[in-house]
Amino acid sequence: MALLATALAGCEYSGPDEQQPAPASPPAATPEPLSFEENADEVARRLEASPTDPGMPSEAEPAGKLSLVLAPGDYLVSGACAGTYGAKLTIVKGDGQPEATGFECGSALDRFVRHDGGPITISAVPPSGKPAATGVKVQTNPDRRASQLEDLSEWSAKQLQPRLPGELRGSSSGNTTSTATLMAEPGQYELQFVCDWLPAAQLSVSTAAGVEVLAPVQVPCTGTMFKAPVQLPTEGADLTMIPDGGLEGRFAYRLVPSSQP
Repeated sequence: MALLATALAGCEYSGPDEQQPAPASPPAATPEPLSFEENADEVARRLEASPTDPGMPSEAEPAGKLSLVLAPGDYLVSGACAGTYGAKLTIVKGDGQPEATGFECGSALDRFVRHDGGPITISAVPPSGKPAATGVKVQTNPDRRASQLEDLSEWSAKQLQPRLPGELRGSSSGNTTSTATLMAEPGQYELQFVCDWLPAAQLSVSTAAGVEVLAPVQVPCTGTMFKAPVQLPTEGADLTMIPDGGLEGRFAYRLVPSSQP
């Protein structure tokens, strides 16, 4: 027994090493906010302009602003901001009403503007002062498609005047077969259609489910409005337009509830 006690007394427990707690990660460093000068340089970079160009932010005027007289034409107005979440771009043509658009500072905002000529004021204003900075720029519109879409919009609006209660309208252009959908409720309507730029176009109408409600008809494109009654048994009307001879044409159309004059 004494020998056993002596043997046991000489034994020591050897287990796994105690795990030490992992050192705590240092708190993430908060980036220093950019200075006004750095934000102003960023605005100029986003607008691809020189920091000294008109409309760029400066110590005296941190919010970009332009007041100038432009010839009639199509223009591209751009705004950018830095050092804040977003800003508001405002355009005032002559004595007209301000047209305001909010935008975020992640990228520049571009707006197509058709101007009749004369004074125009453009500004971009952030919700706070320095170190935030904003800038604006205007140039002759470089995108021909934007001008064409504006031409189509103006022509269509003129053809479909006046607006009527409950109407659904649209416009399109092209030199191949095209389909346009008007999401009208089931019911009785009058279809009004006008085309331009080509001798004639073939027009037909079916429901969104594919049921024909107006058989193909040849419509002269003389600027005179074509009218036809349309009964929609289900929701949606698909207009199919085929320009004659593969020529470029433009089309304006609407559905007017039959209760309207």
